[in-house]
Amino acid sequence: MKRRRLALALLFAIIIILVLAPVALASAGGGSAGFGGGGGGGGGGGGGRGFFLYLIFRAILDLVLRTHGVTRIIVIALIALAVAYYFYGRRLRAWWAERQRSGRTAHRQVAQRQRKVELAAAEAAEDDPAFAPDAVRAEAARLFTQIQSAWDAGNRIRLRAMVAPELLDEWERRLDDFARRGWRNRVQPQGEPKVEYVGLKRGKNAEQDRVVVRIEARLKDYVEDQRGNHIKRAGHMSETTRVREFWTLGRRGSHWILVSIEQGAEGEHALEDTVAGTPWADQRALQDEALVEGAVAEAVPTGTSVAEVAELDYQGDARAAALDLSLADGRFAPDVLEVAARRAVAAWADAVDGNDKALLALARTDAAYSLLHPQGGRTRLVVRGPEVRQIRIVALDAGANPPTMTIEVELRGRRYLEDRDTTAVVSGSPTRAVNFTEHWMLALEGPDEQPWQIAQVGAPAVTA
Repeated sequence: MKRRRLALALLFAIIIILVLAPVALASAGGGSAGFGGGGGGGGGGGGGRGFFLYLIFRAILDLVLRTHGVTRIIVIALIALAVAYYFYGRRLRAWWAERQRSGRTAHRQVAQRQRKVELAAAEAAEDDPAFAPDAVRAEAARLFTQIQSAWDAGNRIRLRAMVAPELLDEWERRLDDFARRGWRNRVQPQGEPKVEYVGLKRGKNAEQDRVVVRIEARLKDYVEDQRGNHIKRAGHMSETTRVREFWTLGRRGSHWILVSIEQGAEGEHALEDTVAGTPWADQRALQDEALVEGAVAEAVPTGTSVAEVAELDYQGDARAAALDLSLADGRFAPDVLEVAARRAVAAWADAVDGNDKALLALARTDAAYSLLHPQGGRTRLVVRGPEVRQIRIVALDAGANPPTMTIEVELRGRRYLEDRDTTAVVSGSPTRAVNFTEHWMLALEGPDEQPWQIAQVGAPAVTA
């Protein structure tokens, strides 16, 4: 009887650890890091952790043998909970947050958002039927199913027809990594996906049109090695997983293609983003354009430097100096700097998965590369849903050619460094939003639409 209780208690401890395993969030496009204990090696992995677990369970056995009755059960339960929290405390908190996001309140928020988007989509569909809610949901469901099928087969030609080139570049690195290991990631949808239409933004041309859908689905998701063995996702007892993703779709001719994928909580900012059923519906963008146009109209004449018309020997802080200079050249107004920073942040987030054309229009090539790959091309810096909290002007050199301003941009969002081949997280966390401050030097060298360009990127400071 005692042995039976002991076996049951130990089984209880193991179950607690396994139950707290993370929810799988990747489908097509995922990397090898999610399988077999990580992206650094083969399917086994975790040898050090396994030995530590052995020591823990050996200690449990020794302690159990020295206790009796109810005390024994309590000791086992406490130790099991302590071990589980040590290894999976962060994942437990993420799981609980995931449960909260999937509850009634979250579903109500998504339903309200979908109604708002569908009203704007009905207006957009009068000009272009591709924006109609039924059309978008049907196209997204088709894309989801067919992209999983093409990824499962490793068919890159089919993927090129459905995935934007910039995102596919990242995916092909992951496919190459699987191939080097002799692995194939098999993904097979189990039933139809649930698709909700949660984002819409029409641009001035079709290339800028975007829609966002929230997709929930069940998949068989595992790796098949050269011998035909199946390797499950790390921490999972089943090959079947549940995914919840936000897909951003863009236009290619008359149909939609996949531009970006954000996993779970990463994409929830889409529920708050501006909905624009026409190019003129984004009031903030229109106000920003008007502000910049007015500032450019108040610029010094072409061929004239600021030093020729303004006193540069100023007193006080950099912001006050910029305000003084804006009397001679409207482009120095702090509000114009704020527009430049907000545009750059939005373009930066878009360029993580997608086209970097908008970012390159706002930053020098080397500065844009530093934002996307601060530690070189093997990794990429992922920023999701960055929110600008504050912008500070910390230095001003109006006498330089071109004039420069150094600013600190305080942001909040998810920020982490990711291995591009395996999708292993090198630093930071995809599940937790943090505050971080970017240090950028802006140069007055851009076109009238965006006079201030990011010329140099400094090391950011990150806080919880």
